[in-house]
Amino acid sequence: MKLILIFLISAFASACLAQNKNREIGNFPEIDSTEVKIDTSVVVYKNKLLVFPLTALSTETSWVFGFANAFIFKTSKKDKNLRTSTMPSGFLYTLNKQILIGLGANIFLPKEKYIIRFENSFSKFPDKFWGIGNETPESGKESYTFTQFYINPQLHRKIKKNFFIGAGWDFQSVYDISYDAGGNFAYQKVVGIYNRTNYHVSGYSLFLMNDSRNHAYIPDKGYLLRVKFSNFNKGVGSNYDFKVVEADYRKFFNLGHNQTLAFQGLGTFTFGDVPYRSLAVLGGNTIMRGYYSGRFRDKKFIGSQLEYRFPIYWRIAGVGFTGIGQVADEFSDFGVDRFKVAVGAGLRVAVLTKEKLNLRLDVAHGNQINYYIVLAESF
Repeated sequence: MKLILIFLISAFASACLAQNKNREIGNFPEIDSTEVKIDTSVVVYKNKLLVFPLTALSTETSWVFGFANAFIFKTSKKDKNLRTSTMPSGFLYTLNKQILIGLGANIFLPKEKYIIRFENSFSKFPDKFWGIGNETPESGKESYTFTQFYINPQLHRKIKKNFFIGAGWDFQSVYDISYDAGGNFAYQKVVGIYNRTNYHVSGYSLFLMNDSRNHAYIPDKGYLLRVKFSNFNKGVGSNYDFKVVEADYRKFFNLGHNQTLAFQGLGTFTFGDVPYRSLAVLGGNTIMRGYYSGRFRDKKFIGSQLEYRFPIYWRIAGVGFTGIGQVADEFSDFGVDRFKVAVGAGLRVAVLTKEKLNLRLDVAHGNQINYYIVLAESF
């Protein structure tokens, strides 16, 4: 067992409370080796338990307090090329009275022919809503609360080098919905919210992934292409019938002298009777930083971002970034003149040098100035 305590200023180790664009309220720090390329000269045979007391900060949550841990192990200690498996878990509480409890896993079976992944979370989350659409006014902001339970077990199968296919199951239960009468939820008759009825969605997912990155946390070369198709329908126990297609492309360029240019293009496209918590969103601490996560919501989202990463001194590095994105009800509603723009800069502090894991401190401007203290890069 190995206990790691990382102190930053007057706080404990920082960890991520990131808004997932469709279902989850957040995720916990994990030594995620799902896409890590192995350095065969270094093989870890001893199981480890990493324990993180934590404090974090973002516009959506205010200050976050709690703990997180990750059990790191191998399913076969004789296979030197087998990547380490992880099982992260934790508890978070924010000054906005938000609660998150989570348990996840990335388990690599012998010879890495199969990968088992899952994310389970329970959350009680006061949040904000401005209406649905790409041009919702700031004056329409209203508060609401809900409780959510989410699971998504996945099984991935390697077909050839760098290429995986997979299947999974998504189940999300949303209940204890509360909001003020007479606002946008009622006026727009938002699916899954406006009648304050508890609901759940259930469906299967299919995955394709091609990954040539040289590292999961801080790659400086290679690319990732990941496509996910999800089908939610009443035949498999869902209260709503809808489909989701998600496409994520990332490319990394090594500029020399530890400088990297990173690009990401992301699209989320939903079809059918889509409940509120499954709509595509714009904003958060991963893409379109500078906008509150979910400031703009609709059935579809497209966006991209470019980030320049460079060393400063010792364990400290810097970044500059910019992004564009928009949401829309239909493909025909997308337009060049409808893109939102975000710009920002930040510092990176290497907290786990062997795992190449950075603490991220970003300041971004979109429709307002937002700040983020998060563990791991945005992409």
